[in-house]
Amino acid sequence: MAFCAAIATAVVLGACGSDIPGNAVVQIGDASITTAALDHWLAVANDTNQASTGVAAPALPLPPDYTKCVAEQRKAAGSTATTSTLKASCAQSYQALVNQILPFLIQTIWIQGEAADRGVKVTQAKLDSSFQQARNASNPPLKTTAEMNSFLAKSGETIADLKWYLYVKLLFAQVEVKVQKQASKVSAAQIAAYYKKNLAALTKPATRNLHLVETASQATAATVKSLLSSGSSYATVAPKYSIDPTTKTVGGRMVGVSPSELNAQLSAAVFAAKQGVLSGPVKTAFGYYVFTVDSVTPSSVPSLASDTATIRSLITQQQVAKAENALQTGLTKKWSPRTNCRAGYVVSLCSNAPTTSTAATGATSG
Repeated sequence: MAFCAAIATAVVLGACGSDIPGNAVVQIGDASITTAALDHWLAVANDTNQASTGVAAPALPLPPDYTKCVAEQRKAAGSTATTSTLKASCAQSYQALVNQILPFLIQTIWIQGEAADRGVKVTQAKLDSSFQQARNASNPPLKTTAEMNSFLAKSGETIADLKWYLYVKLLFAQVEVKVQKQASKVSAAQIAAYYKKNLAALTKPATRNLHLVETASQATAATVKSLLSSGSSYATVAPKYSIDPTTKTVGGRMVGVSPSELNAQLSAAVFAAKQGVLSGPVKTAFGYYVFTVDSVTPSSVPSLASDTATIRSLITQQQVAKAENALQTGLTKKWSPRTNCRAGYVVSLCSNAPTTSTAATGATSG
């Protein structure tokens, strides 16, 4: 990993090397997360709600003494609270912020490192145009200088921060595009193998167009059949006698029916019946059916050539989904061993994190 000079200054400016520099809390290859950078982003996280809700942010709890935090909590809690209790509460708040922000900062470096390894870049022109688009689409609006300055004052961020975070997002999006493009390559051999393996699923089932009337009793079904035999139409009989709400309003007509769309007894009878022959009554658990098959469409086996485009699309979707999942898990597998965290700032992404379920230990109280 050799992109020390390319890392955005909003996050890391550390001496290159494997050891953690004195001014840093995390070392990832040649890149460091400095104490100053961590403190800055802790402040941003602390101010997050203030930017959107207008509610003033609490004092940032900073070790070792948590002076401002203790004073603020003492004012709220009253004189009965001990300093040690207030300090412990502030330490917990600090730990919560660290456990929130440090993984975020670590992953941004991983993304930049992965992008460098894959030869992915984002130009300044792309960053500038994307930043302007983001400003125009923001809620609340950030189109004017005044609107932007108001947001920055509340959030604790700078324009450099916003551009840096957007830069990382664009990098990852480009990495994803490259992964998707590579995963979209499908060979003729893959298509042929998929066709052979899934021929049964690709085969289109036989279907029937028919008219039917469902009745509650065998006697009513016999009446219906007699009427139809005497020349009455389904259009007049179905609305009067059918108990099936779906077909009675359309004269008992059903189009393109496959075996799976009918109950077992009716399906067997319909697909065994001859075209144009009045059939039934067929007894089922749902009632008695009288029907006539109007037309028959036999099952059809698609050719490899006719289904090539469909199969290519299916394989592509599967490969892309698999590649995207592999990218997510691969980042941790690849970059976590290179991530060395200072004691007191060890989170689950660090190579020196505990192997238990309580890997994220947060920061010490100082």
